[in-house]
Amino acid sequence: MILAQFSVAANESIAPIDRLHGIRDRFATGGSIADFILAITVILVGMALLYGVMRWGLQRRRGAIYSPRKMFDKALRTMNLRVEDRDLVRKIARELRLPHPTVLLLSPQLLNLYGNQWMSATKNVTESQREKIDNLSSHLFGKR
Repeated sequence: MILAQFSVAANESIAPIDRLHGIRDRFATGGSIADFILAITVILVGMALLYGVMRWGLQRRRGAIYSPRKMFDKALRTMNLRVEDRDLVRKIARELRLPHPTVLLLSPQLLNLYGNQWMSATKNVTESQREKIDNLSSHLFGKR
């Protein structure tokens, strides 16, 4: 009997509004509490999935648009720097925990300021470190 009703229902096309009216009528005429709980659960799960997809998309877009670390790495790759120089700039930015490390590449004064802070913080005040930062500064920004 149920199989016959299912095969008949599969051959008939029912308008979406008629389906909605059928659902409404079923609840109005005493549908079971289990059906009601199932419907609410499906709605809540759908809303949770929609929320999750929206958050994932927003987080993905935000990471693609605004990422100081990615911008810093891209700027370093586009500059004509030796591997040792790139490593030194990355090390300074990492150890000082700069939120916007690209600031090191904006001017010789900023590079020297943060280089001095780095040497003081890490007790790396040696003539060779100072020389490396000066050479990097002159390479990036020209002779002083």
